[in-house]
Amino acid sequence: MEIEYGKEYMFNKSQQQAINFFKGPAMVLAGPGSGKTTVITHRIKNLINKGVAPESIMVVTFTKAAAVHMEKKFTELMAEGHRTYPVTFGTFHGIFFKILRMSLGYKGNCIVTERTKYDILREIVLRKHIESDNTQELIQGIIGEIGNIKGNMVDLIDYESKCCKKEEFLLVYREYEKTLSKEKKIDFDDILLRCHELFVKRPDILKQWQNVYRYILIDEFQDINTIQYKTVKMLACPDNNIFIVGDDDQSIYGFRGACPEIMGQFTKDYENGETIIMNINYRSGETIVAASENLIKNNKNRYEKNIIPNTKGGKEVDVRQFKNKNQELLYVAKKIKKYLEKGVKPSDIAILVRNNSQIPEISDFLKNVSIDSKSKKGEKSIYRGMVAEDIINYIKAAITYDKMPLRDNDSFIKIVNKPQRYINLAVIGENSIDFEELRKIYQESKEITDNIEKLKFHFDMVRKLNPSGAITYIKHGVGYENYLRKYAIDHNMKREALIKQMDDIYNEALKYNTLKEWIWSIENEKNNRSQKDKEGINIITMHGSKGLEFKIVFILDANQGVVPTSKAVRERDYEEERRVFYVAITRAIEELCVYGVAQSLGCDVEMSMFANEIIC
Repeated sequence: MEIEYGKEYMFNKSQQQAINFFKGPAMVLAGPGSGKTTVITHRIKNLINKGVAPESIMVVTFTKAAAVHMEKKFTELMAEGHRTYPVTFGTFHGIFFKILRMSLGYKGNCIVTERTKYDILREIVLRKHIESDNTQELIQGIIGEIGNIKGNMVDLIDYESKCCKKEEFLLVYREYEKTLSKEKKIDFDDILLRCHELFVKRPDILKQWQNVYRYILIDEFQDINTIQYKTVKMLACPDNNIFIVGDDDQSIYGFRGACPEIMGQFTKDYENGETIIMNINYRSGETIVAASENLIKNNKNRYEKNIIPNTKGGKEVDVRQFKNKNQELLYVAKKIKKYLEKGVKPSDIAILVRNNSQIPEISDFLKNVSIDSKSKKGEKSIYRGMVAEDIINYIKAAITYDKMPLRDNDSFIKIVNKPQRYINLAVIGENSIDFEELRKIYQESKEITDNIEKLKFHFDMVRKLNPSGAITYIKHGVGYENYLRKYAIDHNMKREALIKQMDDIYNEALKYNTLKEWIWSIENEKNNRSQKDKEGINIITMHGSKGLEFKIVFILDANQGVVPTSKAVRERDYEEERRVFYVAITRAIEELCVYGVAQSLGCDVEMSMFANEIIC
């Protein structure tokens, strides 16, 4: 069945072309607001109407949330027939692990969590005495580089680390891999590698899966990495019914190993493939689209799309520079209040920033002028900080440590190495054990067995005390205050701020007589907070805004050193930063405001080069 313009849905020519595409390879370049989700779901429907078995269709996205959303849209589209259609929707990791599970018997408990991965690397970094001004940032950097090496099949010997010395990175990487091998675990990046290795070594198994998935659709293709591309190419053979949808101008996950250049490689690998450009923007007005085009044309390595707005006219983009942050926020608050008085919903307004660290100051300022806001960080609470969570988890672990296996005790897992006790979380996760069995596992290490016995003693002491007494004991008896002192140094933080969190919790705990009473009140507050459906202005990072849209968008702190970040040094870095800014401004439907400051922390600062580019 050929979908035509004007029948049931109003599709433009390029959308029709994409929906009606049947066999072979195709690349759809889908600009912002061009309706790609609708096109993908209608193409699936069209394939089924043409006789393709639903179970032979595989739809790949890059997040679970996107897969669930896509499947929901497809289900709603097909609801009229009151049938279920077994199309596979999933992420690369999810689908490739399914292949490993069904072909080689892999089980879910063989995958280390991201938290365990972090803890393993942190233990290695501390044990090997690798120095850093910010240990957390170092470990996050190492995690990203490990993913890049595995995801883009980089030769380890030739790799030059950006976050530590080459020999240090090699040491950490090898120790990490040795730990995974010893514990018979894999990480999420290994799922991709193992599936690729399986297909290379076992053409018979590859053939089986090629027969299962005859039609492959990939959303957000610009975020793909080398190992994902090579594996899915093998899976698509020999029919090569591979349909990719993406926008190289919205590739903003280079730090995760995304490689937008693969879109260019696709057209070389499939020379006879069709290229479809969906360039009508149904979201943003003419002035916003013009600004976005002015910006992104400065990137050299990209596909030209010539985005056309479906809505003509619109307010001019408001670009301003204020003397300082306070003046910037005062002006924003004044504009927001005017919008709200005119009946604009708070949820239709968004403030976008480059980094999470910018959010609290903006949120606090708006609160002080009686404007509600919301972000992924949620509302403030005395119990939300790291220190509060650690104290609460210590107390919960003390109360429950002998009532369940240690691996099932989330509170115990979270504080077992705070301070460092060199207890491997993978060992706990793999065995259903108690304290005595844990001690036996480490019986050859007096230091660790002493740590285990001391921790059990601390738990027994804490559970006997009232809330304020327990906090005092954790602070001094357990050595948590010393841990905070070292943590502050490692993370380049002020120790006083962390100690203040502990003092605030102590003062709150004085109101309660028993640990159980206090813990109950904390859980009750948490439940009330989650049930409170508070609507407010959205404050989101530029990365977090991807896939969203708002009537009115403010971009704040549009200054050099913020966006583009001061870490951008190569042309490749600047192009990615420009794509991040492009994603941010294309979230706006009706109005776009781009604001920066002239002074920050007592120093003169320049407006972002991107703010200047959008008005050229």
